[in-house]
Amino acid sequence: MKLTVAEIAAFCGGRLEGDGSALVTSFFTDSRKTEPGMMFVPIRGENTDAHRFIPQVFAAGAAATFSEEPLENPAGPVVYVENSRAALQKVAERYREQFTIPVIGITGSVGKTTTKEMVALAVSAGLRTMKTAGNANSQIGLPMTVLRIEPEDEAAVVEMGVSMPGEMARIARVAKPTLAVMTNIGVSHIEFMKTRENILAEKFKIADYLPAGGTVFVNGDDDLLSTLESTPEKKIARFGLGEACDWRAVELDADVYGTRFVCEHKGKRTPMYVPAAGEHNVRNALAALAVAETVGVEEADAVRAIAQYEPPAMRQQILEANGVTLIDDTYNASPDSMRASLKILADMRCTGKKYAVLADMLELGDYAVRGHFETGAFAAANGVDFVIGVGPLSKHIVEGFGDAQNSAWFAANAEAAAFLKAHVQPGDAVLCKGSRGMHTDEIIRALSK
Repeated sequence: MKLTVAEIAAFCGGRLEGDGSALVTSFFTDSRKTEPGMMFVPIRGENTDAHRFIPQVFAAGAAATFSEEPLENPAGPVVYVENSRAALQKVAERYREQFTIPVIGITGSVGKTTTKEMVALAVSAGLRTMKTAGNANSQIGLPMTVLRIEPEDEAAVVEMGVSMPGEMARIARVAKPTLAVMTNIGVSHIEFMKTRENILAEKFKIADYLPAGGTVFVNGDDDLLSTLESTPEKKIARFGLGEACDWRAVELDADVYGTRFVCEHKGKRTPMYVPAAGEHNVRNALAALAVAETVGVEEADAVRAIAQYEPPAMRQQILEANGVTLIDDTYNASPDSMRASLKILADMRCTGKKYAVLADMLELGDYAVRGHFETGAFAAANGVDFVIGVGPLSKHIVEGFGDAQNSAWFAANAEAAAFLKAHVQPGDAVLCKGSRGMHTDEIIRALSK
């Protein structure tokens, strides 16, 4: 991205003060990460108003800044706006309008980042592709991602996350996807959305910003997404394991490291391999192949690319430590993703015990007690030998597991790690998972030593 400060002011309707010819190559919100050519986006948070860091970022070489308040003798160009976040979104929206390339928007309750990575891998087998870095999918992260599109790019894959009503419309207006993928409708953020039906309605607003006749690829095995039907304005294409799916996986042959299967589509059978455990990753691979073929990538190239997939850090990574198999899925958690990971543990072939270390799942609101209890019950029903809860809400997981002799609860990660070190043996398998705020990766690090 290369925009002058004057262009940025024009894009967002701000008032420019200073040198409008200064060149901006990216935006940032963390004052500690200032680099020359960057423009500061000061956000007012609950605890900190980033406007106070404006002198600091200019001293560190920032090219310009937004500001919602008057500045006295600023050391560089300033674009005055009513709201910095809204201004960034407007700039990204106008910038996006300069491109006619395929833009694939990825949304859903869980699995967005993994799906984004697989889709980008498959599409990049035939097209130069920009993708969301990490999980920068928020009201700030999404516009920053869009602003990373370069003239040389031939496609973009953008992750689109929402947690509150009204957010999808704002970021979809910025990204203007030409295709969309919806992974599932779970209970993540149900604290704010109240029902899964509301979550579906919010996420499906992504379709409002597709071009006429644009396609939404949906998980056909999801009970809510499978009810969506095509209209003259938008096409619904289903991927999954069920008979009603347009892109269907059959003849699955799975192990802990991945799954071989056959993709059936319009009478054609294509052998595939995805090097990531779980049926949900089979669905992700199907979505990736469907999108890649739709944007013109050769099927054989996309299939080969998907077979080279590597899970992002802390997302169902399979590790070995002193003869113990560790499933590191510590990045985040919801009841839906907990069940997916517990299924991987249940299906794992190991000679010893299967331990599930499950920490609190946050942002569940009124669903918290039920969601944790049902997670414990699911673990019991799927052959987990021993459950360890970490954090206050996880007491309900242990309760749902219903086996006091083969369960334990701890308030802190260090206590859980010490217990595991004293009890796990070579041949055992340990799944570790919890919401990001629980920092359960600390347990994985302790066991890896």
